[in-house]
Amino acid sequence: MTVEEVFTKIAVHMVEGIMIHDQMSQAYDFLGLCGFAKCHAYHHMEETKGYIELVHYYSSRYHKLLTIKDIPKVDLIPQTWYKYTTSSADTNTKRQSTKDLMTKWVKWEQDTKQLYQQMYKELDNLGEIAAANKIKCYICAVDLELKNAEKSLNKLETIDYNIGTIISWQHSLHKKYKKLLG
Repeated sequence: MTVEEVFTKIAVHMVEGIMIHDQMSQAYDFLGLCGFAKCHAYHHMEETKGYIELVHYYSSRYHKLLTIKDIPKVDLIPQTWYKYTTSSADTNTKRQSTKDLMTKWVKWEQDTKQLYQQMYKELDNLGEIAAANKIKCYICAVDLELKNAEKSLNKLETIDYNIGTIISWQHSLHKKYKKLLG
């Protein structure tokens, strides 16, 4: 792989991640789970910031633009939801959707960590140590996000996705992430 191919692959993945967090935030908002929604709004913002930094790093070091295309389509929100209102979402829908979305979040972060580690190795093999170290920062960030996502998933599995408990968490999560968003 070339340096350009490495950075392009990471950038495309980041754009997909931005869309994933956006749709997760929208889905949780629709379900009335404002804390989870705000959490993913925060990750959406952080992913956007990371993407901007990555593109800037590449263009300022390699003096070229990245061609960002062929971004996979993200469809986390079921099409049927668009004809309903939040009040139509029953307990089972909220419970199952939370399980599905949390599982997808963990899987996404695992895949992201794996990709970034592979791209780090590619840059290292190319002798691009400074660029590899830039990617190392992203690896550390995704590792922390993965740890928190897995912790959330484990917590939800422990309570068997009890919707009453999940709802009781929303206010404090909303407050936490609203503060982080500024």
